[in-house]
Amino acid sequence: MQSNHITPLMAATRTTDTGNSPALVARQPIYSAGMTVAAYELMYAPVAGRNESINASEAALRMLTDAALEIGLDRLAGGLPVHVHYPAALLSVENPLSVQPQRVVIQVMADGSIDAAAREGLRKLKTRGHPIALDHYSPQFRDAELLGLVDLVKVPLGSLPAPTLEKLAPLLSKRGLGVIARDVQTIEQFDLASRIGFDGFQGEFLSKPQQLSAGRPPRNSLATLRLVASLQNPGCTFEEVEQLMRQDLSMSYRALRCINSSYYNLPQKVDSIRQALVLLGMDNLRQLCSLAALQQVDDRPKSVLVMAMTRARMCEQLARLGGETQTAPYFITGLFSMLDVLMSMPMSKLVELLPLAPNVQAALVSGAGSLGKALACARAYESAIFHEAHYPGVSPQLIRAAYLDAVYGSEQALMAA
Repeated sequence: MQSNHITPLMAATRTTDTGNSPALVARQPIYSAGMTVAAYELMYAPVAGRNESINASEAALRMLTDAALEIGLDRLAGGLPVHVHYPAALLSVENPLSVQPQRVVIQVMADGSIDAAAREGLRKLKTRGHPIALDHYSPQFRDAELLGLVDLVKVPLGSLPAPTLEKLAPLLSKRGLGVIARDVQTIEQFDLASRIGFDGFQGEFLSKPQQLSAGRPPRNSLATLRLVASLQNPGCTFEEVEQLMRQDLSMSYRALRCINSSYYNLPQKVDSIRQALVLLGMDNLRQLCSLAALQQVDDRPKSVLVMAMTRARMCEQLARLGGETQTAPYFITGLFSMLDVLMSMPMSKLVELLPLAPNVQAALVSGAGSLGKALACARAYESAIFHEAHYPGVSPQLIRAAYLDAVYGSEQALMAA
């Protein structure tokens, strides 16, 4: 259940953000041909404390330790595998760090950095059960020994012409290797890679609007979105929420079903929106209804809804950590930041059709104001552009905690919905 209090992860972070700082970590989905998430790549960067200097190997060690102990891989990735980049120096030690071999795919670069000592480390990790992935593979790669150690190959689409890709993917597949297309930016690139034999797909092709239309969204979707926008009004009373919810029986049904799930674990069955308001409070019900509404808007993959909810919850947490008392506008800004993706329409057109506050509209269209700063921080962090992920008055460690809390909370809420 969403809470107005700081989470345990944030509280723990606040006590340690002056030394032994955890590495910043974000995740990027790796999709199957059916556009379901099959795994995540964990992307990380060091955050040095006041008296620290951290290299890539130290950052990787901290991230893995955090992922396995403090955060938990389940919190980061559910039950899915995770791909983790291992620098050569981390592989060259006598006993390379092994964490959950059945879950963690060791990823190395095809850049000539994997020397004899690092290869020996890879062999040890492979013996323990870790799959090995070779990243940024190209036809110019000539290291047959290293290629013989790996199970997966990642090929950047943007750096190779289509005829080369059409030959490369089947060739690698015939060697028994899984072949993942990375840097997939458009649905057209996804379709091409799928057609020529790639097994996995990594990139931002599902988080960017495709084939934008200048028309209006479907009437039912527009009505649902207007209802969600109206629910975010800070002055909305219990009676007005009840009245608004009666306008959409499908959303009311979804909301009540979620409320009565094990996620909320309430001591009694909830039969009405008024009862839900009393038990959960206005903010929790607003968020729950927003999730139920987005599920009705489009048949896009679940990961798009997870991203929208993660942005919403992260923006809200950043506002709270920054001292804001009215966080509902931050939540709706993050949530609606994916509307252009869901509706395949320009954001500037969508905001004209919805009863949004001017500051929310400005944040969504041009990134203006404190709402825009929170959204920019959330977008930068989810893309692992950590040097751009900042928000006034909030430390990098707390930004990290806000992201992790948002990811976990969004996954759990969607499982219950």
